[in-house]
Amino acid sequence: MSEDFKTPSQIADEARKTGHNAADAAGQLAGEAKANAANTVQALRPALDDAKATGRDALNTAKALASDAKAVAGDAWNTARGYAKSASGVAGEKLGDFKAKASDFQETAARRIADEPLKAVAIGAAAGALLAALLMRRGRNRRDD
Repeated sequence: MSEDFKTPSQIADEARKTGHNAADAAGQLAGEAKANAANTVQALRPALDDAKATGRDALNTAKALASDAKAVAGDAWNTARGYAKSASGVAGEKLGDFKAKASDFQETAARRIADEPLKAVAIGAAAGALLAALLMRRGRNRRDD
């Protein structure tokens, strides 16, 4: 058996060579990692820019839709308010017409009563008798049931 003994200086030289080789390999790997990272960033940059643009477009669309909805709601409110005012005006006119007709009827009735008081009393008595007869007949029909 041949024994290969290495001297301490030989062992130190081998360790130095191995250290240099490991350092070179580590440097090479670090450079490759740095290059890969830079390539990844370059590859992702357009996608990131597209995502930002899409986000801005979505925000602008949402703002436009909100503005449109606000305008539609305002138009609906104004239309409803206009209809309410119109209905109120029509109701007021009808009420005014009814009051005018009632006043005319009252004046006509008062004038006729004043012109022919006996005839007015006779008409009133006849109307009262007719009303009493109708009420009595209704009372009988209820008891018969």
